[in-house]
Amino acid sequence: MHMKNLKKYSFSLIELVVAIVIIGIVVTAIPAVLTTSGKTAEINLKEKSFFNAYSLVTLLQSQYWDENNTKGDNYYKVLTADNGDSELMCERTGVIEVNNSSGAVCATDDNKTSALGVDSDEDPNDESTFDDIDDFNNYSTEINDFNISVRVKYWDDSGDYTGKRIYLTEKDTPVSGTNLKNVEIIVKSKSNPDETIAVLKYFTSNIGMVKIERRNE
Repeated sequence: MHMKNLKKYSFSLIELVVAIVIIGIVVTAIPAVLTTSGKTAEINLKEKSFFNAYSLVTLLQSQYWDENNTKGDNYYKVLTADNGDSELMCERTGVIEVNNSSGAVCATDDNKTSALGVDSDEDPNDESTFDDIDDFNNYSTEINDFNISVRVKYWDDSGDYTGKRIYLTEKDTPVSGTNLKNVEIIVKSKSNPDETIAVLKYFTSNIGMVKIERRNE
């Protein structure tokens, strides 16, 4: 039986060497590609955790400044801060609305800044029951491989308020009942708790008018 169409193929030494070199380059590049891919995925996760933390900041900013701002018409009134700077007393001068020059309106009932933390009528395990900023103190949640936690504390508001610039210094001694609250949102790696991914900070003040009164209220 004859196989007239049978052709024989062979590789030259040069072709074999070139093939081996190409395979070697590909094999060498695989770990680098995998490493780059892994780093990209990690960066994407970190970016997502950061934006989740930023979303939490937005949520906190929509809450009442203090539990006592939730009572009656205190939402637009300045609370009394027993440990606040004397220059920031509720009776400070200012205009609260059009055609009113009487200065800041002070809360008269339950009018003092309250203790930080979840209040008696709220569930510490259910953030949907929280209604003021410091209810979120010690709140934490896990997203992917990251832990996002919240810390809220009163900030020493003593300073010179006569100039255009105000300088505030954090002090080691904890304070309570001032006119400033400091909020920190901390993002940490769940697998490595010592690794801090990001820390977002902002101040919020006892200035009243924490929400706009609607016409039908």
